[in-house]
Amino acid sequence: MNVKLNLMKTPQVTHEFLKLASCFWVISLIATSASASSRRFCYSTETTTMPTGAMELETFVTWKTNRATDPADEHFDIRHEFEYGLTDRLQLAFYFADWQIEDSLAGGRSTEFKGVAAEVIYNLSDPNTAPFGSAVYGEMKGGEDFIELEGKFLLQKNRGAWSLVYNVGGEVEWEDGRQDPQAELMQSAGALYQLLPSWSVGVEILHEIAMPDAKSVGDSGVYLGPNVAWRSREIAVTVAGLWQATSLTDAPDFQLRTIFSIDF
Repeated sequence: MNVKLNLMKTPQVTHEFLKLASCFWVISLIATSASASSRRFCYSTETTTMPTGAMELETFVTWKTNRATDPADEHFDIRHEFEYGLTDRLQLAFYFADWQIEDSLAGGRSTEFKGVAAEVIYNLSDPNTAPFGSAVYGEMKGGEDFIELEGKFLLQKNRGAWSLVYNVGGEVEWEDGRQDPQAELMQSAGALYQLLPSWSVGVEILHEIAMPDAKSVGDSGVYLGPNVAWRSREIAVTVAGLWQATSLTDAPDFQLRTIFSIDF
């Protein structure tokens, strides 16, 4: 169901996000340091999958802003995901709540429930033993007025304390009232260095190409920035901030994604 709420102007959404992130950070620091199966990249997916029977709950919070166009512009995408290792190679996931929060001078603040999604990842090769780790990724997302299909091919290489990852793929979306679908092509890459068993730092890059009618090529945006990940036995936090390296005026000039994970 599509739910929209127009709310009165309250203190900046940024402050609320920082408070939320701080709470999760404090919880994370209490946990015992160890290894976890959580994500170490925010904008790329690794080829490794969860062990059979393993479960994980993840919350994605992505803050986007375009202050050059609108000084009050703030946009949040919030996703809640449950992951399950069906086998050592096959991982299933269900996004049970996708939300958007927008704040602007023109429209004020609005909150919208977008829909739900299902995801599958199948591991083809191990990044530690094979020349390259590889996997295929599929996701189907739907709401009251749209359905979206996404597919990606994943590559990864682990060498010592270094990990390299590359994703390439695209998505197609059908909306009510539109004869032609919309599409987007993407590729992303990342590199990280494992400083300690529980800490890693790195860099990520994201390239998105719009296809307004799924046939012609539209705007192309490139985003680049650092990431940091902290992992414990059961809790993990990964943060990446990307700045736009192109000159698109209708796309975010900065976006910050935080992923909170809890293993069961």
